[in-house]
Amino acid sequence: MASHIKCFECGVFNTDREYCKNCGALLSYKKRREIAYKKANLQQKEKERLEKKSNPSFFEKYENHNNFIVRATIKVLKSIGLVFIAIGTFIAWLFTAIAA
Repeated sequence: MASHIKCFECGVFNTDREYCKNCGALLSYKKRREIAYKKANLQQKEKERLEKKSNPSFFEKYENHNNFIVRATIKVLKSIGLVFIAIGTFIAWLFTAIAA
């Protein structure tokens, strides 16, 4: 069955086409949605990138500080956090292994 689509821009009826044979406008709803989704996704990623750049975390802010003591303190704090995460992961794994 052939699909008849009226062009949104020039009004010409097209049969089984994604683009208008008269003006070349995009007719496919599916492709329009895909293009709009990709555009929205790119805009969201750009917004997140700009937000992260303008509002760095505490660790990112002081990781490259001029003072050695500040840099060393940040590295020690990050290491302590990593150790806590590792211990928590091990305890979770241990409980899972015992329960199984």
